[in-house]
Order: sequence, then structure tokens, then C-alpha cells
Amino acid sequence: MFGPDDQEAFERARDRLIEDFVASGGVGFEHVAEQVLDFKWGYLDGDLQNWSPADLDEVLFGLYPAKVLIDAEEIAEVPPGFASFLRFLAGRRPEHSPPFEVLAEYVELSASRFISAMNDEDNWSFGKRMWSTALGEGVDLSDEDAIGRWMEDFNSRTLGERDQILGRLRAPGDGLLRAVFGSMPPVVLAPEDELRTLAIHSVLIRRLTALVRYVGGGRTVTGRGNLKLADGKELVAVLGTDDPFDEEIGDRVFKTKSSEELSDVDWTYRIALETLMLEIEGSKLLPGANARWVDSPLDAVYGALLVMLKRIGPVQHRYRSDHYGWGWYADELDAQLTPLLLELHRDRDQREVDELTETMWNLLQDEYDLSDVPADKLAHHRSLVENAMRHAFDRLAELGIVEIADEIRTPTKYGGVERSGGTVQLAPLGLWAMQRMASKLTDAPIVGALRELSATELLRAAGDLADDVARGEIDAWVDHHGDRAASELCSALPDADETGRGLGFRALLRIGAPAASAVETLRAHPDLADFVTVFRVDTLAASPDEMDRAGDADGWIRLLHTVLELWGPDAAAAAWVIPAAGSPGIDAMLNTAWRVPGLATGEVLTAVGGHHPDKRVAKAARKALFKYRSAS
Repeated sequence: MFGPDDQEAFERARDRLIEDFVASGGVGFEHVAEQVLDFKWGYLDGDLQNWSPADLDEVLFGLYPAKVLIDAEEIAEVPPGFASFLRFLAGRRPEHSPPFEVLAEYVELSASRFISAMNDEDNWSFGKRMWSTALGEGVDLSDEDAIGRWMEDFNSRTLGERDQILGRLRAPGDGLLRAVFGSMPPVVLAPEDELRTLAIHSVLIRRLTALVRYVGGGRTVTGRGNLKLADGKELVAVLGTDDPFDEEIGDRVFKTKSSEELSDVDWTYRIALETLMLEIEGSKLLPGANARWVDSPLDAVYGALLVMLKRIGPVQHRYRSDHYGWGWYADELDAQLTPLLLELHRDRDQREVDELTETMWNLLQDEYDLSDVPADKLAHHRSLVENAMRHAFDRLAELGIVEIADEIRTPTKYGGVERSGGTVQLAPLGLWAMQRMASKLTDAPIVGALRELSATELLRAAGDLADDVARGEIDAWVDHHGDRAASELCSALPDADETGRGLGFRALLRIGAPAASAVETLRAHPDLADFVTVFRVDTLAASPDEMDRAGDADGWIRLLHTVLELWGPDAAAAAWVIPAAGSPGIDAMLNTAWRVPGLATGEVLTAVGGHHPDKRVAKAARKALFKYRSAS
């Protein structure tokens, strides 16, 4: 084995594996094997001979579309090449679970999705967008001088022109953790009354409300603007915090000398001042301009979040009395919370706290020169950063912005708790708050307005929306209708127009296997039977011969036209054309298919002629198209 930084050892292991693959019959697919192994080491777990379904999805639908710039012929070679390599591994590790043969079949059946993902520019990284544009403008990417000249020209273009190529650029000052935001995916928000209830019961809003009511008509503060010590002591109970007062450790009592030492009380107090729920006039603490937020909890949540992110960072507050310099990173960590929350809003996934901590630590090492810090001290500082990250998530969780799950808490011998593991993701209130914030920066659509419609009304209305919004609306409708969704969609499909059918079937494919029995009811419908075949193939339920239309040119056209509707010309041409032609072959099919009457024939032959990666097949399809048009 080799470590994650041992490039030379990895390359030796990779090259030996590829040599064995070629010797076993993998000639012609060496470049695919090399690419997937590079991805496995560089982006996944590094174990070159151990693959999971999740690894396949990440390579096929994440890494390849984002990073690899290849032509249509090379794109079409990836699924068979990857599948061939997996079958080669089956001979080396026959006891692997899941079996490599199953993984290979999954890759082959995912070919149409892969081709569609490769051609969807929304999946492309900045680099791929840039070099694709350079190629389109005639730049030879092997000519360094040509690249240099093109880069100078690119950098001289206006921001708007560059944005058209790269998408919306990251905002300045957002730090290195930030996501490349672009447009946010549509979000379904919880109903307002539910959000209001969540806000009322969040820890920080309950404490802010209790504090404002405690202050009432006014309280006296110290000369430094702090709460009086007696008020601080009383507020420990009023706010329900765990702040120790005159803490006893062993036989010693550590006297509390200032309300600032009461961390949770002081945090609530500072948030109240910065949100103007409270304000100081002279020596008096009084209700502020936003004291009414005690009866408007959503305003209080959003105001408190903005204050936490822009004015009083949770880590900076934690190190407000930092006599030893342990919080040297506090400003930078707090500055990363906004882009991190926007990233959670964009991706909607749980994130490993350990992964986020590692990212933050790497960022800090880039920002600060820590090369002269001894290894043991460096490890100590890293543990401080991890504790600070967890503290920041705790503060966000107290406001109802994030949910923390699966964290392991281990008691220590000194009475404390050691925390490890766990995940973090946006809570419903967090989705609401970050959508509100994101809408100030970019497009951040809200969906869910169509949840109460019938399936027929849904497909009709969604057909008039932008693709991503339509998908969001249909997904929200499916969630709302639960177990009934698949059968209701299938009942509506016979009366839907072409756009509605495409939207409905793509929704059924996202539901997957649970929709299978409902989809089967459409098999007898003359216009929908081929949708059933596509569904079964794409959900891995089909037998190998279900797409075979040998001797049935009319059926071949109908099936290919269905794939064309759902996944576009690249997927239809590259992944379905030859398997659906059956044993007589594609030439025999094209020789008869042009005789099939109807517009679908012209559309299918146009797609094959313009998008099939085999130039000979594409040429034969264009000849068939000429015959079709001449006979029409």
C-alpha cells in the first residue's frame, strides 16, 4: 500500500495494474483505466482494487463531467472501458462484495446517464468551461504560446464576458472554503407557521426573548457596558444556561468576577445588543428598536444569524479573553461560516464534521506560516481548531440553523467530554434563512407552490417553467404526495403532452424501484410502452433482451425516440442505437428504419447521424435520413 501523499508509489501501482489489465485483454481501454485509477487515488479512498457503487457514481456523474474534456467518441468509450476494467478486477478479487460483475453491468446500463451528464455544462468545473471555450475558439491546447496568448485575451475581457464562460464568480473576501455559488437549486421551504414554531422553540430565541423581558423597563449596566454581576447570576437561571457561577473544583472556589465570564449569558446579551433588541443609553440597559422581535421570531432568527456571521463571530466571542493567544485563528474561522452555510444550502447534503475541520485546518496552514511550530504543538492547535468548529456549529444549532447528528461524546477522567465524528446539515430554519441570504447574491428560487395540484395539473403547469424549477416543483409534489405519487403520475401520463411526459417519467426515474409497479400499468398503452422499457433499463430491472428491437424497425424508432425525449440525442445515439438494433446489426436496421412513416423517424435518424461516436454508423444514418426525406 501507499500513503495519500506518495505519488511515486501510487503511479507504480497504477501502471502495474494497467499492464496486467492490457495483458488480460483490455487493449484500447488503457486510457479509461488510467483515468478512473487517478480519480480513485486523488479524490476517493485510494484503494485501487476496492470499488463500491458510490465510487462508481462519483466517478461517472461527478468527477468525469466536472473535470474531463473529451470528444463524443471518447465519451462513449468510458462506460465499456470502465466495465471491462471492473471485470478484470473480478479475476483478482472474486470474493469482492458487491461482485465486480454487478458493478460492471451497472456501469454499462448507466451509459445514457453518463453521456447526458458529460454534455450538461452545469456539471462542468471552471477549468473545463475555460478550456472548452479555448478549444471552441481554435486554440491548440498543446501549444503553450497559443494558450498564453488566449489567456491574456481572456483576462482582458469584461467580468460579464468572463462570467458567461465560467458562471458567476465567487465573491471577493469569501475565503478559501467558499463554494462556487452560481444559481442555487430550487428549495422547498417549510410552511411559515412551522418555521415560526421552530424559531420560537430554538434555544437562542427563547433566551433572547427571556432576556428582553427580564430587562423590562430598564436595568443598570457597569461602566464597561456589561451586565451587573447580580443580574448575570440571576440570568443563568432565567435563560436556562449551564454557566458555572463561583465554580467549585475540588476544595477550591473560583469566584466569578464579571458577567462576561458567564459565556452563554454574555453571548445572548451581545446578540441582543447587536440586533438592537436591547440598547444602552448612558448606564441604562433598555429595550431597543427591535425589541418587538420577541413577537416576531423569524425576524429575530434572521437578525441574530446576520449578527453572528458579520458582527460577533461565535469563535471570536469564545476567545474574547484570550490571554495566551489560543484563538489566533478565530477571525478566519468565523469568516468561513457564511460561505460554508451557502455551500450547505447549495448541496443540501450532510457534511462530515471531521472533513470540514480538515478543510479549515488546511486553509489556516495556507494562510499562516506554521512551518516552525513543533509537531506536538501543531497537533494541539489543530485540536483547538476542531473544538472551535464544533463550538461554532453548536451556536448555529442553538439558533435552529443547523442540525448536528451522530456525534460521539466520550467522558474524560477530568469530568469533561471529548467529541468526535458527527455530521452537520442545514435545518429547516437554516434552509429558510440561507435562501433569504442567497437571494441577495444570486438566483435562489423557492418551489412548492404546485404541491396541492392534481398530477394532470402539475405536469401541465410544470411544462411552462424553467427546467430546474420544474424539477424542483415536481420533486416537492412527489414528497408531498408520498406513496401515492407514482400511481397518480402514471394515471396522468396518457393525457400529458410531450413535455409533460418527459417531466413525469424523469420524476418516476428519480423515485426509482418503488415506482416500478405503477409504471408497469402503462405497458399496454401504445404510446407509453417504450417509456416502461427505458424505466426498467435505467432502474437496472430489465433483462438484457428487453431493448432488443431486431426485425422491428417501427419499434426501434419508437424506442429511440423515447430515449431522445428523455435524455437527448447524445444518449440516444451512443448508448441505445446498436443494442436496440439486435443481432442483425445497425446496418440492417438503418436499411429498413428510413421506411417507417412519421416525424419521429426523421428525428431519430438526425440524432444518430449527428451524434453517434462511430463515424461509419453516423454516415449510414445520414444516408438513411436522405432516403427518408426523399420518400416523404
